[in-house]
Amino acid sequence: MDAVMKPFLGRAKEAYELKVLERLGLTPEMDQREQILNYICLLYKWNDAAGLISKNDEPTVFLRHFCDSLQPLLLFGFKKNAVILDIGAGGGFPSIPIRIFRPDLSFVLAESNRKKATFLKEVNKHLQLENVEVFNGKVERYEGGEKKFDYVISRGFGSLQKFSQLAKPLVKPDGSMYTFKTKKFTSELDFITNNKQTDGIKIREIAEYDLGNQILGLNLVSLETCE
Repeated sequence: MDAVMKPFLGRAKEAYELKVLERLGLTPEMDQREQILNYICLLYKWNDAAGLISKNDEPTVFLRHFCDSLQPLLLFGFKKNAVILDIGAGGGFPSIPIRIFRPDLSFVLAESNRKKATFLKEVNKHLQLENVEVFNGKVERYEGGEKKFDYVISRGFGSLQKFSQLAKPLVKPDGSMYTFKTKKFTSELDFITNNKQTDGIKIREIAEYDLGNQILGLNLVSLETCE
């Protein structure tokens, strides 16, 4: 770890809880633990400038953001060597935590905000992640909107409708779209179900989960095309 991040190491170690990962069935190797600590240090270092997470969430960043981001991997999974697009990648959630545990996966992190995109590039540099690309711009402009992905994911990108309509042209016909619970979750689920014939998107699965018996009633949604 370089000298610039050492002032944040104490806070990162306080936030990091190995036992929480073990309850999720994950036992990180030493290099993965180092990556996790580096990532948390970078979040603390950049948060004031880039607005990556709420200041109130800083003490619980590991549980509320890192462990939450692992849920697509734990509940739905990704096929080996898959290529994944993260829309509105922000602070790197959910892609960076997933990538730490699945180095076979390739990611494109699309983020239109310049400061957040710069942060993501800094994370990529410090964690020495292979097969991770940061795209600073509107996601529909990535490679002219022609590239198709095995999975399109997002955490907190507007409504389910907004996410699914943006993701639909970018996912392969046999691919999946994963996103998290939204503010108007029930009504948005009903809208997708009622409009699946016209919009060509349907709900494949909804998984409910809790985080460390502290944050309850969370949901993850898997969507797919149905044309």
